[in-house]
Amino acid sequence: MCAASAPVTHVTLSARQVRALVEARDRAENTLDVSLDLGRSTTAVSLSTEGVVGPTGLLSWSAIETIRTDEIGCFAVSGSECRRLQSMSTVTGRLASLYATDGPPALLLSGTLMHRIKGVHPGQDTDLKLAPLHSLKGSRVLDTATGLGYTAIEARRRGAATVHTVEFDPAVVDLQRLNPWSQDLFDSDQIICGEGDIADIIEEFEEDQFDRILHDPPVLELAGDLYGGAFYRQLHRVLARHGRLFHYIGNLESPSGKRVVPGVIRRLEEAGFVDVKRHPEAFGVSARA
Repeated sequence: MCAASAPVTHVTLSARQVRALVEARDRAENTLDVSLDLGRSTTAVSLSTEGVVGPTGLLSWSAIETIRTDEIGCFAVSGSECRRLQSMSTVTGRLASLYATDGPPALLLSGTLMHRIKGVHPGQDTDLKLAPLHSLKGSRVLDTATGLGYTAIEARRRGAATVHTVEFDPAVVDLQRLNPWSQDLFDSDQIICGEGDIADIIEEFEEDQFDRILHDPPVLELAGDLYGGAFYRQLHRVLARHGRLFHYIGNLESPSGKRVVPGVIRRLEEAGFVDVKRHPEAFGVSARA
C-alpha cells in the first residue's frame, strides 16, 4: 500500500464541473446532482445566492467563477478559497499539475502532457496500454513509472495479485494525494508503492519476480537511461519466462516516434526479448521474455 493520503477536506473541481453549477444558478434551480471530485462520482448540492452547499460546506460563487475561467486547471476548493492543483518538484525543478479532461485528469510536467488527451482521455489511454499485456489475473505486475497511478490501479482491478509501482518525482506523489482518481493507490494492500529512480530500484528486485511489466517512462529527452540497453536487460532479468512487457513510447507515426522506435526494438531484442511488436493504437511496443 502507498503511504496514507491526507484526509480530504475540500472538493476538487475543474471548469467542466462548475459550468453545470453556473448554468443551474442562471436557471434559478435550487438543487443539482454534480461531481465534486473531477467527474469520479456525483453528489446532490443546494444552490443559494451565496454559493453551493455540499458535504464540505459552502463553496462561494467567487471561487466557482475563478475556476470557470481556466479551461485546463483542476482546483481544490474550500469555502471562498480555491487553489490550483500543482506542485514544484524539489528534484527536477519542473512544475507538475493536473490537466482537466473529460475523464480522469492528465499529468502535466512543465508544459508536457504525460497522458494522451486527443481522441482518448487518460482512462481510455490506460486501457490501451494494458491490452497488450493480455490477462492480468493472478499476475505479479511491475509498473515502472507510477505517474498518477492509473495503470497500477487498473491492473489491480483486472485481478493482478500484486502491483509494484515506482515514482521518481515527489511533486507527482503530492498530486497523487490530491487527485480523486488516484485514491485507490492508498486503499489497496496489493499495490506497493516506491519512490525513487526505477533505474536503481530495479536492481533490488529478484530474477523472474514479475509476470507482467508496464514500462511507461517520460519522453526520451527527460529519461534517456530508461530507454537504454542496460535498463532493458534489467527488465528482462526481472520478468519471468514467457512474461509480457508493454513499453509506452508515444505516437509511433510521429517524427520522434519514427526516430526512436527502431532503436527501442533493437535494444529490446539485444536484451533478450522476443516477439517484439508495434502497437500504434497504444503508442508503444510489446515483447515477451
